[in-house]
Amino acid sequence: MKIGAIRGKNLASLEGEFEIDFTVEPLKSAGIFAITGSTGSGKSTLLDALCLALFDDTPRIHRASENNVQIVDVKDRTINQKDSRNLLRRGTAEGYAEVDFVSLGGEKFRSRWSVRRSRGKSDGTLQSSELKLTNLTAHQEEPGRKTELLTRITELIGLTFEQFTRAVLLAQGDFATFLKATQKEKAELLEKLTGTEVYSRISAAIYERSKNVEQELNAIRERIREVELLSDEEMAKLAVEKDTLGQEMDMGKKAVEILTQKLKWLVDESVLKDGIGEAERRLANATKAIEDAGPRYFYLSQVDGVQEIRDSFHELKTSGKQLDGSRSYLAEQEKLRDANVLLLEKSTRNVALCEKTLLEHNEKFESIEPKIRQARALDVRMAGAENLAKEAKNEYRQAEERQVKLKKFVAETQTAVDAGQKTISKLTAWFEQHQAYREIIPRIDLIVNLLDDAAAATKQEAINRKTLDGTNALLDAAATRLTELTKESERLNKLLPAEIAALRLRLEEGKPCPVCGSEHHPHSRIGGESLEEEALNVAKEEVANQMAILSGRMENLRNENIRLASVIENYARQSKEAIDKLDVLLVAFPDWKTKLAEGHLPRLFQSVAGTWRKNESLAGKANEQAASFQTGIQLAKEQLVEAEEMYTSKEGKFKEAKETLEKLREERTGIFGGKTSDEVEKLYIERRKSLSEELSRLKEERNNILAAKEKQEGVIQQVAREIAKLSVRCDALKERVDQWMLSGREITIERLSDLLSKDQAWITAEREQLNRLHQNKTTAWATLNERKKTLEHHHLLENKPAEEETQEVLRKTLADSQELIRRRTARATEIEILWDNHWKGKKRIAVFEKEWEEKSALSGNWKKLNEMFGAADGAKFKVLAQGYTLDALLAYANKHLRELSKRYEIQRVPDTLALQVIDLDMLGEVRTVHSLSGGESFLISLSLALGLSSLSSNRMKVESLFIDEGFGSLDADTLRIAMDALERLQTQGRKIGVISHVTEMTERVGVRIRIVKSANGRSRILL
Repeated sequence: MKIGAIRGKNLASLEGEFEIDFTVEPLKSAGIFAITGSTGSGKSTLLDALCLALFDDTPRIHRASENNVQIVDVKDRTINQKDSRNLLRRGTAEGYAEVDFVSLGGEKFRSRWSVRRSRGKSDGTLQSSELKLTNLTAHQEEPGRKTELLTRITELIGLTFEQFTRAVLLAQGDFATFLKATQKEKAELLEKLTGTEVYSRISAAIYERSKNVEQELNAIRERIREVELLSDEEMAKLAVEKDTLGQEMDMGKKAVEILTQKLKWLVDESVLKDGIGEAERRLANATKAIEDAGPRYFYLSQVDGVQEIRDSFHELKTSGKQLDGSRSYLAEQEKLRDANVLLLEKSTRNVALCEKTLLEHNEKFESIEPKIRQARALDVRMAGAENLAKEAKNEYRQAEERQVKLKKFVAETQTAVDAGQKTISKLTAWFEQHQAYREIIPRIDLIVNLLDDAAAATKQEAINRKTLDGTNALLDAAATRLTELTKESERLNKLLPAEIAALRLRLEEGKPCPVCGSEHHPHSRIGGESLEEEALNVAKEEVANQMAILSGRMENLRNENIRLASVIENYARQSKEAIDKLDVLLVAFPDWKTKLAEGHLPRLFQSVAGTWRKNESLAGKANEQAASFQTGIQLAKEQLVEAEEMYTSKEGKFKEAKETLEKLREERTGIFGGKTSDEVEKLYIERRKSLSEELSRLKEERNNILAAKEKQEGVIQQVAREIAKLSVRCDALKERVDQWMLSGREITIERLSDLLSKDQAWITAEREQLNRLHQNKTTAWATLNERKKTLEHHHLLENKPAEEETQEVLRKTLADSQELIRRRTARATEIEILWDNHWKGKKRIAVFEKEWEEKSALSGNWKKLNEMFGAADGAKFKVLAQGYTLDALLAYANKHLRELSKRYEIQRVPDTLALQVIDLDMLGEVRTVHSLSGGESFLISLSLALGLSSLSSNRMKVESLFIDEGFGSLDADTLRIAMDALERLQTQGRKIGVISHVTEMTERVGVRIRIVKSANGRSRILL
C-alpha cells in the first residue's frame, strides 16, 4: 500500500484548499522528508486528513475515551467530542479530505471525505459527512453507502484503522514506555498495540464458563430433589377410586339426560301456549286494521278517478308559473336598460379625465431624470461601504457571541460541577447509611427467592396441617361409628347367631339333628322361617354392609393422613433449608426473621437493591461528568482569553466602517429623501403603467356597457313575444279543465289539486299497503291453526313428565345430580393430575439425570481449561499468550535493530514479559533496559515501533511511513543518532515522513513541507 497524494480544505488550522503530491518533484525522488512547523501550526492535521479520507476517523479523536461529552458548535448546538466533523474549521461552511493511494492489487484509487453546513452558511447546522471512492485506473466511481465504502477501503489497503495507525503512523512514544513497564502493563500495551485483546477475553470467558457450568450442575441437583413422586400403593388406591368414580358418573349422566328432556318438554309446552295466544292477538289486530283503513280505500278510488285530467291540469299550472316568471323578468330587464344608460354617460367622462392625467405624468418624469443619474452614482459608493460595514459587523457580532457563549458555558459548566459534587456527596452518604447491604446486593435475587420459598413452604405446611386435623376428626368420628355398629352387630348375633342360621340350612328331613337328634326339622327352610328371624337377618346384613363401607372409608382417611404427614414433613424441611441458608447470607441483619414475619422483608430488600443499583449508576455518571466538565472549563477559559482579544480588534474595525457609511448616507439623503434612484424611477414607471392600464380598462368598460345596452333591448323584445304566446296557451287549458269539472263531477278545484298531488309512486305504495292488510289477516289465521296442531302433537310425546314433576322439582333434582357429577369429575381430575404429575416427574428426573451426566463431563473439561488458562480478570492467559506475541515482535524488532545498529539485540527475560538488551560489543553482556542512555533507548524504541509495523503488515508491503514523534525532547547526540537511523531506514524502499519542529533535525532533511502560522489561527503549507 502506498500513499500518492493528500489534499484537503478548511481542516482545523489549515484554511482553504491545500495539496501534497508525492508523485511529483521534489517529493517523488525524496526517500525521507520532514513536516515542520511551530507548535499548533497544523502538522498533525495533515495526518488527520489522511485518516479522515480513508477511515472517517483520526488518532486524536479516536483516543477520546468518553462518548457522552458534547462541545459547543455554532449558536446553541453541540457536537460529540468523538465526532470526526470536529476537524472542520470554525467559521467555514464546507471542507474535505482527499487521498490518492495504490491498493494491494496495484490499482490507483482516490478516497474523498467531505462535510458541509446547511444553506452553505458558516452558522448552519452540520450535515452528515459523506465518502466517495473512485477507481482512477478504471475511471469509475465505486458504488455503495459510507459504511460499505469504508469496508471496501479496508479491503483495498489490507489494514484496519488500528492496524493503519500501527503500520503507517508510528506512535513511537508508546514503546519508550513499553521498555520499562511492568509485565502486566506490557501485556496490556501489547494488547492495545497488536490488537490481541481476545486472549484476555478468552481467559475471562473460560473462568466465567467454568463457574457457570458448575452452577448449572448444582441447579440440576436442586431440581431433581424438588420432584415429588407417588408410591406404588398410592397409585393402586387411586386406580380403584377412579374406576368407582367412573361408574357413578355414568349413572349420574343418564339421570341428568332424562331430567333435561322432561324440563325441555315443560319449557316447549309453555312456549307453544304463548305462541297460540300471540297468533290470536295478531289475527284480531289484522281484522281491526282492515276496518280502520276504510277511508283510505275510498280516497284511493278518488285518486284513480282523476288521473284522466292529470296532464291538462299540470300543464295549466306550469304555463301559469312560466307566464308570471316572464312578466317579472321583463320588468327587471327594463330597469337594467335604464341603469346602463346612466353608466354609459359616467364611463365616457372617466375616459377623458384619465387621458389628461397620463399626459401630465409623462411631462413630470422627463424633468427628474438628471437627479436619478446623480443618485445612482452615490448608491454605488454606498453599496461598497455597506458591504465593508456589514462584514465588519458580522465579525464583531461573531466575536461578541463567542465571548458571551464561552462565559455562559463556563458559568453553566461550573454550576453543573457544583451540582454533580452535591449529587456525589448525597450518594456517598446514602451508601454509608446502607453499608450493611453491600455484601448482600450481588446475591439479592437469591435471598429474595429464599425468602419467598421459606414463606411459601411455611404457608403450605400450615394449610396441610389444617387439612390433617380435619381428616383426623373425620377418622375419629368414623371410629366411633364403627364401634357403635360393632356393638349393634353383636346384639343381633345374640338374638340369632349366624352359626345357627347356617346349621338350619344344612338340615335334611329324615336325618337326625346334630343338636337335638330329631329327624323332623320344621324350621330348616326359609319357607318355614319365622317373620322375626327374616327381619333379624335383614338388619344384620344392613349393619354388616355399613361396617364394610365405614372400614373402607377409614382406610382411605388413614392413607390420606400418611400422605399429608409426608407433605407437611417435606414443606417443613424446605422451610428449614431456606432459613438455614438465609441465616448465613443475612448475618448482618440479626432481626431479619422478625421483619420476615411482618411480611415486608422481600419488598424491603428488592427496594433497597433497586435503589442501590440506580445510585451506583448515578454515581458513575456523576464522576464521569465531573471529570469531563473540569476539562471543558479549562479549555473554555483558554478560548475565552483569545475571544476577548478578537472582540476588541473587531470592535474598532466595525466603528471605522460605520463612520464612513454614515457620511455617504447623509449626502444621499439630500436626493429624493434617501430613496434609491431605482425606487424613484420605478415609482414613476409604475405610475405611468398604472395610468395606461386604467385608461385601457375604462375604455373597455365603456364598450362593455354599450354592448350590454344593445343586448338588453333585444332580450326585452323576445320576452314580450313569449308572454303573448303563454297567455293564449293558459286560456285554452283553463277552459278544458273547467269543462271536465262541470261534466257531472262534484269536486272542487282545491280537492282536484290535492288528489292530483299524489304521484304514481304514492299510489303504488298505498295500494300495496292496503293489500298487505289482507295478507296479514290470512297469515295470522294460518299461523294460529298451525300452532294449535303443534301443541296437540307435543302432548303425545313419550318424555312427558308426570303431574307431580313440576319445573321446580325437576330443576332441583337436576341440580343435585349435576353437583354430584361435578364433585366426582373434580376428584377424577385430581387423580388424573396426580398421575400426570407423577409420570411427568419421572420423565423430568430422567431428563435431569441425562443432563447432569452431560454437564458433569462438560464441567470436568472446563475445570481443566480453567486451571490452565482461566482467571476472573483475564490475566493468566493474557500473560501466556502475549509472551508468544512478544517473541514475534522481538524477531521483527531485532531485524530492524541490526539495520540501525549492529551492537544491540533485544531479548525477553525467560518465563516473563520483561525485556533485556544484549550488548554484542561487550561479548554478549546482558543489560537491563534501565541502564540504556537516551540515544540507545531511542534506537531500541524505534526498532520496536518498526517491528510492530512489520507485525501489523506482515502480509503486505507498506511503502509509506509517517513518524509523529516528539523529537524536541532529545539531546544533540541522541538527535544525531536518530537522524542517522532514519537515513539508513529509507534504503528499505519506504517513503518516510518525519513530523517535528526541531530545527537541527529538519536541516538534515533535504525536502521539507513547512506549515506556517498566520493571523487568526490560520496556517498555510509551503514545499
